[in-house]
Amino acid sequence: MVWRPKLPITNVYQLLDADICSVCGACVAACHWKAIYFDNRMPSRISKEIKLCVDCSRCLIVCPQVTLWAKKDLYSDDVKIVDAYHVRSRDKKVLSIAQDGGAVTTIAMKALERKLVDAVVLAGTEDKLIPKPVLAFTPEDVMKCAKSKYFYIPSLIELGRFDKVRSVMVVGLPCQIRVIERLAEFDVGISRKVAYKVGLFCRHNLDYASLIEKLLPKVGVTVESLAKMDVKGKVIVYDKVGKSYELPLSEYENLARPSCLQCPEFVSRCADINVGSTGAPDGWNMVLVMNRRGEELLDALIDALETKKPTSDELNRVYRMDRGKRGEASKFFKEFYGVEVGERFLDRDTWRVISR
Repeated sequence: MVWRPKLPITNVYQLLDADICSVCGACVAACHWKAIYFDNRMPSRISKEIKLCVDCSRCLIVCPQVTLWAKKDLYSDDVKIVDAYHVRSRDKKVLSIAQDGGAVTTIAMKALERKLVDAVVLAGTEDKLIPKPVLAFTPEDVMKCAKSKYFYIPSLIELGRFDKVRSVMVVGLPCQIRVIERLAEFDVGISRKVAYKVGLFCRHNLDYASLIEKLLPKVGVTVESLAKMDVKGKVIVYDKVGKSYELPLSEYENLARPSCLQCPEFVSRCADINVGSTGAPDGWNMVLVMNRRGEELLDALIDALETKKPTSDELNRVYRMDRGKRGEASKFFKEFYGVEVGERFLDRDTWRVISR
């Protein structure tokens, strides 16, 4: 079935109804009139009866899903990098609790310790892994957010707290990093406080309910007993007593929502560096340096990290994943919207706003 928004589209409400929200939290942070809030871990309108929305389109402008409607290059162009490394933390405590090589945890901790930034935007959890956005001010705050999360966390709600800091590092998925780039394109003030953007490799994410109610029961693991998860060609679930359970990748992919299926970015084009496990040996991370800012960040922290160069075959695994996701997203886009990527299917005024 082809989905078309009812025109004119002036806010993200229709996107929520069509399930193409990536739960990044940007619209909630951007809305001055508090017409959007989080309900059951998803954005929601306050009430259809209470007309708080003034149709200013701020939420549309920052929405990373809407941005995709006009970004044909994201679906067609290969990822371009400056350099690539296998990276592992030198901190044994970090390695004991972090995912893979602990690169993101170490980079965030050291950036705070060395005053490169005042705070770091991260994805955290509360009891029973309930998603929790975090603005970390200390290395201890960062350590509490260690390990990968494979469900949506609206980290960018923390954009609303940027007035309390001078400079921040944003760690996020490609959709979340697109928001920061979008804010910079429109010269929104808070974007000037983002000193570094750290992207995370992303195939797909799940909503919290799908993870807890559909995926974990397949291996008999409860949220209380879950230690961590890995998605590396298959799904590996670890419990707190050290046992591991495997599922075919299809069990995970089948739970993906339209918001993920239309996204072409396995690697964020807008990040300064990207970090993941694809193409890296066990216990290490793959780090892609995307620009000069990324080079400066790694140079400033290199003494806290072990590094070695990946082989061309290891790097090609990342490129293959990125190409595969772009191809699948292009196909889904045409099936879902009934047009090719980049074709205008909204009214002229709305299209002019989102395609700037």
